[in-house]
Amino acid sequence: MLKTGRLLSLVVRRTSCPPRTRRLHLGAAVAVKKYTDTENDYALSVLRNVPTVKELAPATGPLLEWEGLDEVLPVAERWCGTDPERVLLLLRHTVERVQRATEAQPFTLEDAGLAGFVEAFVRTVPDFTDDQLARALGTLAALDEIRSIYQPHYLALWTALDAVCLDRVTGWNVDRLLHFADAWYPLRLVKQGKFVHKAIWKISNRLRKLTPDQLVRTVFYINLTRVPVENMMDIEVNLQQNFPAFTIADVAVLCMGFFKTETPVRSAELLERIYQKVTAEVATVEDIALTAILKLLRYSSRIPQVPAMHALLDALAPHIPRLSLQACLHVALLGSDIHVCHRGTLEPVVDRFAGSVQQLRLKDAERIAFVLAHGNVALAGGRDVALLRAILADLPNRVPEIVQYPRCYIALLHFLSLRGIHDAALISAAFEPRFLQLAYGRNIGGAGREAVSLDAYAAINLEGEYGTGRRFPPDAFRLVCKLTQDYLPNPRYKLTKSDRMLLDLQGTFGALVREPCQILHLLPHYQRPDILFCVDERAGRVVPLGELAATHEIRTRASVLGERSRDDRLRLVAIVVGSWNCYVRDERRRTGGYAMKLEQLRRLHYDTMEIPWYEWPVYSRDDMRRYLEAKLAPFLSRARSRETIK
Repeated sequence: MLKTGRLLSLVVRRTSCPPRTRRLHLGAAVAVKKYTDTENDYALSVLRNVPTVKELAPATGPLLEWEGLDEVLPVAERWCGTDPERVLLLLRHTVERVQRATEAQPFTLEDAGLAGFVEAFVRTVPDFTDDQLARALGTLAALDEIRSIYQPHYLALWTALDAVCLDRVTGWNVDRLLHFADAWYPLRLVKQGKFVHKAIWKISNRLRKLTPDQLVRTVFYINLTRVPVENMMDIEVNLQQNFPAFTIADVAVLCMGFFKTETPVRSAELLERIYQKVTAEVATVEDIALTAILKLLRYSSRIPQVPAMHALLDALAPHIPRLSLQACLHVALLGSDIHVCHRGTLEPVVDRFAGSVQQLRLKDAERIAFVLAHGNVALAGGRDVALLRAILADLPNRVPEIVQYPRCYIALLHFLSLRGIHDAALISAAFEPRFLQLAYGRNIGGAGREAVSLDAYAAINLEGEYGTGRRFPPDAFRLVCKLTQDYLPNPRYKLTKSDRMLLDLQGTFGALVREPCQILHLLPHYQRPDILFCVDERAGRVVPLGELAATHEIRTRASVLGERSRDDRLRLVAIVVGSWNCYVRDERRRTGGYAMKLEQLRRLHYDTMEIPWYEWPVYSRDDMRRYLEAKLAPFLSRARSRETIK
């Protein structure tokens, strides 16, 4: 059996297309999405008055006077003339013939004999009545499989229909526009065509006046186009004003529209009502509807929604065993953006995932690893660690997924590393140059923080184990760190609360010790800087370090002290500010990333002085001085403290 690193390397070699890796196209043989995307079909079932596509009945009419379709097609233009009914009849016979084709008697829509009919169809479509347009769309929708929507004959047919529908937008009312949008959906051409986009644009001018039924159908097509309308706020207003008229399934469809267009719900009152509705109906809500609602709640919720979020999660906990894996994942993700970790739901979710690791998509594995790493939660019996180890062990079996979603793979390795779970061979394979190009394109410097954090983990935490394993390119490392770091705080510019803490600490330290300390990025792969000072342990005093330039490289003891690094009496102390997002909400437990930062500083032989935001006295300089004095006491001798602290 090949080693995992070698296996990934071989896959990259087979699939990369130098020099432009972005041009890689994966065929159906390597399509690895295991969950069918049923959200849109579920939403369609929710909509009212949407006709479903049924099998075509055998066509009857004047065509039967001919000996067969083969004799009609060569003279289709003459036979059809300018009669739309004849064109529609011939279309029905053609589609029926395509559906009944066999290997012995093949027939496709791209058959050369259909050229005349296609020309007649395109010429006649502008003369169709609205009813004939709808019938033509229904007939085309009955085709089971189309290899490509850009095949010449099929492209000519649907673009002709799209152009005519587009011309009639101005004369159709809302119900007619939605009726034809419903007719277009079975063709799966809503995004590619122009009609539905134009119809939604017209309807968007009166979103506040739509009935609940019309609003749900409109938002469904906004969801399909993935393009938000300018006045999405009007949808919120309509939903809030008529909230009792919407079922939980209707709310789910509306949530899909907001989430897929990356539009958060801004009304706190509306969010509260959605939370209450889901909590009240949690026992009966369907998986797909629950998943859609949870996605939007996670995307839109902020601190004021935490109590309602906890109430919903408490209500969901007993129902975890009946939910799908996808729904369970989004239950676990709810609140992760605002550092909420709900142990009551996380434990049963982890139990569900532990027995289904092979059924998870790579993206699902990455997301649950993020929840466990970010929350830094330790579950009873080590169930969280067992799940993460099982995910790591299963990675060699996911080569097609890894090739298709390389950035997801690197992010997954990063989240696993935050819990100290790693495989040096898999990390080395991730930094193979061609794999990095597969993930980030030619501009590897445009990678995310996950890549440089994983590289820093290999360099610091695996210093003896990693050996000659591949590393992220040094120039790209410095560039990514530069792009993802916060600027050093400057009082001349707008400051965050963390920036103010750093400057207050620096000023208080200078007043106390009468020696300067410096704000800099000791670990450049982290967003926020720290404060550094040096103590002479024997003399019990602070030693000046001199000005250290920003290098966007990991600051080792040797890079800070230079020739003095061998002096064991000198201790480097990092003051690390723990802002509110460094801790799990209501538990004051460090998040995974923040805990790893403290561990890496200690591994680099820094002493750490942690200043949590909830301990720092913000409003009183005297309290700041007393607080910092107590924190510095272990590093300075009592004699020196009495001498320097007045």
